[in-house]
Amino acid sequence: MTSKLIPLRLAIATVSKRFVNKWYVRAMRGSLPLRGEENNTPPYTHITTFENVIFPVNGEMKLATLPAEPIYDPVLGEKKHTSTRRLVEMRGPEAFQHRRELIYKQYGLAAVDGGLLSAKALANIQETVNTRLRFKQFAVWRVEAPWLPQTRFPKGRALGGGKGKVNHYGTPIRPGRIILELGGFITEMEARAYMATLYNRYPFRLEFVSHELLERRKAIEERVAKENENPLSWEKVIRYNMQNCHSFLSPHDIIWKCKYRTK
Repeated sequence: MTSKLIPLRLAIATVSKRFVNKWYVRAMRGSLPLRGEENNTPPYTHITTFENVIFPVNGEMKLATLPAEPIYDPVLGEKKHTSTRRLVEMRGPEAFQHRRELIYKQYGLAAVDGGLLSAKALANIQETVNTRLRFKQFAVWRVEAPWLPQTRFPKGRALGGGKGKVNHYGTPIRPGRIILELGGFITEMEARAYMATLYNRYPFRLEFVSHELLERRKAIEERVAKENENPLSWEKVIRYNMQNCHSFLSPHDIIWKCKYRTK
């Protein structure tokens, strides 16, 4: 009977104090065995503190609303214009180092693959995150507003006649780019819970990242590059065209050594 009640006790112990009535906890302590009484292990004494938290300078704690399309000035002769697909904006690694790092050094949402985020997707992310933020917690965009035009043909229209009209705009994202940051008085468990429903909702994969995780990945890459004893690598295979690999590899695979292939 006691083994069935232990998960309930553990669940209550892990919930923050602001969500649990202290009198309810005292009542549960009298009826259920505390941690450490059964296996003689010390009780959970970890306390989360926030000493080195950096807040936004402008004081905005929630994600701002991004415009669905660029703002044009008719006085200067600016107007909507079509463009090529510009898939190069979504291929390969993120060229700028600061776009792959966390400014506030806490938590964030990063892209695993390249793709295009529409204004609806950005609005969905904004609504999901802003409704979950609490006191002294903030979120900051790390991507610009949609600017790449996407054209569509109306339904029932015959083929031909040139390029279609602008339907909407999008923001191209490359692998490894930080999309947004979470910070303030927030734990890793809370940050993961806030973004748990965002990973597989969009055209490309997203992942949760933290400052410690990015530093650990960077250290692993440096160690592998320094201590790797495997004589075979993609760079060597491509250089000598082993197994005639140039016949099935794309030019982008040859440039980036098969690191950023589309899933």
